[in-house]
Amino acid sequence: MRCATCGAELHGTYCSTCGTFSGQSNSGQTDLASRTELSGWWRRVGATIVDSLVLVIPTTIVAVVVAQFAGTTIGELAGVAAQGVYMVELLASPRGQTIGNRMVGTRVRDELTGAALSRVQALRRWGFIAVYSLLEVFSQSGTTSTHALGATGGLALVMSLVGLADCLFPLFNARKQTLHDRFARTLVERV
Repeated sequence: MRCATCGAELHGTYCSTCGTFSGQSNSGQTDLASRTELSGWWRRVGATIVDSLVLVIPTTIVAVVVAQFAGTTIGELAGVAAQGVYMVELLASPRGQTIGNRMVGTRVRDELTGAALSRVQALRRWGFIAVYSLLEVFSQSGTTSTHALGATGGLALVMSLVGLADCLFPLFNARKQTLHDRFARTLVERV
């Protein structure tokens, strides 16, 4: 059996090459494996905005306090780690929802089983975003060595483009997944 999207040979319910469900409808709005409605792009944006607002004060406090004792770079890393604890713990919970997800009526699930995420999955999902975000921030501040790209601004630009591609990917993906969803094998569904 071959994938209807990319033509690769199927060895299961989902194509290992492009991630398409073998019986998915053309609209991409309903995931046939879990029989749930997938979240649209605007709901995802809404959840991200709410989570950003929820995290701005705690992240700033952690970053400033740690920076007083260990320096600015360690403070920034501590702030990102605080965000990671929030994201990983809430997404790995049985509900699979951050506060932003609850506000807009979505949750994050395993793409194959529809079950709640494992901590490893939640960490992979958050870690994907954290890596390109940190590289972008540190390259702009000159903290990271960027000799491979030849200029500090080059790495920041590349990381900005990766972030933009990640955010816009659901608009072009039949399963409405971001790059970090694909990396962690997750789906965002409406509840």
